[in-house]
Amino acid sequence: MQCLSGNEEHINGLRDRVKFAGNLPVLDGSILLSNVALLDEGIYTCIFSVFRSGPYKTEIRLRVQVPPFVTVGTDVPVVAGDTGGILATCTAANAKPAADMSWSLGALNNTVKVQNTVTVDSEDRYTVKSNLIGTASKDLNQKKVQCVVTHPGLKQKLELNYTLDIHYPPQVVYISSAGDKGETCEFLCDTDANPKPTNFTWGRYFPVNETLSSGVNSSLIVPLTPGSNGPYYCLVSNQYGEAVGSLYMNVKTSTESKTCWTLFILTLVAVCCFLIWKFELFQRVNKILRRYIGQPVPTESPDGEEGINT
Repeated sequence: MQCLSGNEEHINGLRDRVKFAGNLPVLDGSILLSNVALLDEGIYTCIFSVFRSGPYKTEIRLRVQVPPFVTVGTDVPVVAGDTGGILATCTAANAKPAADMSWSLGALNNTVKVQNTVTVDSEDRYTVKSNLIGTASKDLNQKKVQCVVTHPGLKQKLELNYTLDIHYPPQVVYISSAGDKGETCEFLCDTDANPKPTNFTWGRYFPVNETLSSGVNSSLIVPLTPGSNGPYYCLVSNQYGEAVGSLYMNVKTSTESKTCWTLFILTLVAVCCFLIWKFELFQRVNKILRRYIGQPVPTESPDGEEGINT
């Protein structure tokens, strides 16, 4: 038996990678080729020599299937506001034959479109790129899509999940209090941005030229004194832009608090005295009126019994 590959002849197969797996008595000349490579593709000729009948020959074409190497992502960051740009790319590289690709987009079916390109190299290996094309916006950030790849060299279809990553500058800045810590108060500055802010700048005036603090730390600690009263500004930035938020701080000292309580108590006492005086005045006027119209005025004796004055 001879196995021929192309123009090169190898007796008993392709060196150490071929193993006879047939059965000669039943004229089965099957061989097993291990560690198949792309270079093994071609036409294989098997020749049987049968006594008296002579040689028989048959040709078998070997097609080598190469499964794709699949990735999904972006070559450059996608920035909000870009129109007609690539939001994501799914690539099935160095496959033979070319892979079939599709997208599962869910709610984004009417928002983006798909654009495929195919290239082939000198060894007839195919690379397929499937691009999601659309207008990048903040609302698309963190939306989930799925790239689906099928190929005869794969046991089952590949489903690669991907989360869209849209970059955008800081949006609305929020300043919140982390609570009092003794004689100081801590404020926190936060915003929605992608990527996360790289700098937080605090100041008392806007534009923020004279800074209280600047850096990656988003907090500011302020002493609880009257000198801290007034506006505070937090300027947040990343590589795509900046935004500012503000708050107004009003600190009341303990002396002011005591003064307020003193004034409140004095006012309360004055109101009570006025009510008592008004009640006594009403009683006196009532007695005078009763005497004037000749009606008896009820009185109370020392022993608690009531009498009548005429």
